Amino acid sequence: MKSFEIIENFLDQSDFEELKKFFLSPRSQWRFIDFVVSKELDNQKKDGYFVHSFRDLHPQTLVDRFPISPNYKVLDKLLEKIKHKLNFKQILRIRSSLFPRREVQKADAFHVDYKFDHKVCIFYVNSNNGYTLFKSGEKVDSVANRLLIFDGLKEHSTVVQTDTSARYIININLLI
Repeated sequence: MKSFEIIENFLDQSDFEELKKFFLSPRSQWRFIDFVVSKELDNQKKDGYFVHSFRDLHPQTLVDRFPISPNYKVLDKLLEKIKHKLNFKQILRIRSSLFPRREVQKADAFHVDYKFDHKVCIFYVNSNNGYTLFKSGEKVDSVANRLLIFDGLKEHSTVVQTDTSARYIININLLI
């Protein structure tokens, strides 16, 4: 039995195309992080990735740690559908990630985003041969307009693509 849920074609096609257009255009601003999981786990590697932080709340106080992205509204339809599906209480963090192509596929360090009960939603913006790998060995391919939902205490890892110039995902952490 799978310990996660996959929903194909999560957004209506027109809503998906609008969201994808934002991420793949120069309108989307990215900042480079020189590690993938943490400096302690990734310090021997030369890989990094780009992020756009839409929202990030302190896990204890639930106060915004940074200003909310001025582009937050681009996520309205996605968040509305997730809210309808999960009826979450609070968004902890929304971060989009842009992973540049790597020459060799190798899993990054296994991790959990937070060490308390929460849900993780990963929305795949484009299709490529990258995937989300769980410590159990289960894997979920990066397929455009797919939503992956799983228990946030389930250890997972990113496996970056080799077939496209970039892998785009939106990672959403929720209190249920």
